[in-house]
Amino acid sequence: MNLSSILHLQPPSHERKKHYEFGRDLGTGTYGTVKKAKALDTGNDVAVKIILKKTVKGHEDMVEKEIGVLKNLSHPNIVNFLDWFESRDKYYLVFDLAAGGELFDRICEKGAFTENNAATIMKEVIEAIEYLHSKNVVHRDLKPENLLYKDETEESKLMVVDFGISKTMESEDQVLTTMCGSYGYAAPEVLLRRGHGKPVDMWSIGLCGYAPFQAENDQQLVAEIARCNVVFHQRYWKDVSVEARDFIKCLLRAHPEKRLTATEALQHKWITTETGNNADLLDNVKEGFNAKRMFKKTVRAVAAANRLRSMTRSNTEMANSDAGSHASSLDASEAQQQQQQQPQQAEAAVSVTAEQS
Repeated sequence: MNLSSILHLQPPSHERKKHYEFGRDLGTGTYGTVKKAKALDTGNDVAVKIILKKTVKGHEDMVEKEIGVLKNLSHPNIVNFLDWFESRDKYYLVFDLAAGGELFDRICEKGAFTENNAATIMKEVIEAIEYLHSKNVVHRDLKPENLLYKDETEESKLMVVDFGISKTMESEDQVLTTMCGSYGYAAPEVLLRRGHGKPVDMWSIGLCGYAPFQAENDQQLVAEIARCNVVFHQRYWKDVSVEARDFIKCLLRAHPEKRLTATEALQHKWITTETGNNADLLDNVKEGFNAKRMFKKTVRAVAAANRLRSMTRSNTEMANSDAGSHASSLDASEAQQQQQQQPQQAEAAVSVTAEQS
């Protein structure tokens, strides 16, 4: 065997890639893409999360930790992990395919949506989180985009997905310190770097359908969240029960130890009894969800523009420095390519992702 062939050897697990037939892209995230594939041994459709090694360089343990967490989970409301393998430049994580779409897309397709519908959905999510917390696993990135339906049937299970920044705690009283989560769903203790644990998931659940904190910029938003002054705007909440409002307040408490645990949340009156009225809340849900989508796109666009401007400025400075002969400016074609890649890169700028803890 010559040197060239040795240098191009694939990792041993790469052999398993031949057991899958890859299809179309299902989505793109911070670290790579998710593709639909067919498991050739069973004929079942699966989802394959493909992570570029260069995007996690120096933090490869993030992938190892995600696999370690997923291997030990089995719950009807948590996506089922099936397999993994790697190539020289990518990691491949194989899951059951959640083909039923995102939570809010499903809600918006309904002809009506009541408070009791919301309670049923919330119960499924909290049951998944109660299971995770019983295993000392903190998800740390709960948001509507990470709640997918198993299939398109009316009785389909809702599943929690994406454990990329989840963490298995070594003990009940372990304090996690890494900034993590997604913009708009991170708990006060995360934003203020006070250390965090399981209660961050319960905070995120409280925000999955409503954004009570308003501000002109990031600094003001953090201050609003830290004060935790939850306001139920009459326009959206006039037809919502007292029990539902109390449930949200019990989740959105500034002090983590005062928040409902998952087990306590499942025992709350709003979850255990049909206390809500039959008012159709669909228009309000759609309006709020579309506003969140627009806000997210705006934040990504600004972050992308700033990143591109910073890259261009950096290259210009390098070109004018003593090391200028080793630098090259960003030409038009490279700039266009970078701009096309920015929505994914910008997601990392507006969502604080896990590193070591």
